[in-house]
Amino acid sequence: MFEHSIGRSVGQRDIVAMGGFDFTRQPLPSGGTLLIGGIHGDEAATIILLESFVQKDIAEGAGGHPAVVIPLANPDSHARNSRYNTNGVDINRNFGFNWQAESVEPSGPEPWSEPETRALRDFILELQPARIVSLHWALAEIDADGPQSTGLAWRMWDAMEENERRPYRVRVWELGHGLRRLRHTYEICPGSLGQWCGHGLRYADGVRPAMITLELPYDPGAASRPPQLPPRHLDRLKERWRHDAAGYLKAVESGAHKMLRAACVCHGPEAVPVA
Repeated sequence: MFEHSIGRSVGQRDIVAMGGFDFTRQPLPSGGTLLIGGIHGDEAATIILLESFVQKDIAEGAGGHPAVVIPLANPDSHARNSRYNTNGVDINRNFGFNWQAESVEPSGPEPWSEPETRALRDFILELQPARIVSLHWALAEIDADGPQSTGLAWRMWDAMEENERRPYRVRVWELGHGLRRLRHTYEICPGSLGQWCGHGLRYADGVRPAMITLELPYDPGAASRPPQLPPRHLDRLKERWRHDAAGYLKAVESGAHKMLRAACVCHGPEAVPVA
């Protein structure tokens, strides 16, 4: 297992990327995937699930996944059990596409003002993954950022058993008559990683990657994902996490790992030309 610091946080903590090959000396294979957790450091399940995925699937070479994993992208916020970095910024509002100074969550004094967002930006531009999956909780969604991400969203959905799908829903861009479709109608998060990767990012060869924001469920035992989430659903999940983190992880791990495996299986380059 190869590890490499892609940069440091405000508090000078390393942001560590991991892979089953020496990605510092050789390029990510065509069709490779980048997995990211801990954008919000208090969303601990995203970090633990990616760490276990590294051990079970990448370190042991299962499937030969051409993937690189950043389990904890915001180490200061994790150390403080906070959504925000040491500067009090939500780094998932600090990326340089559709950034807004006036934001519900603090977006920083300007785009890319935070070392965590700059580290992720520079690493993604260097690595040029065909697919990017960022884990969050707890909206219980597979969100496809940009129409080029639709196929990946459905592959991740199809990778799960029916009972594992129940707490989730899929949000994709409408592609046309006869295809499985759902309008991408959820509220856009300005300045998010998903916005930048799915809509604003283009590589030098004129393509953009598939980008999925994978939101873990607030209730893995739910019979279905309701159109409107219950009041204070995130507070309820945090309370459950405090009392039974192991139970929550056990309930979501199988489905989450199946989705991550599906995202890491190479189907050829996923990135598409920018129109």
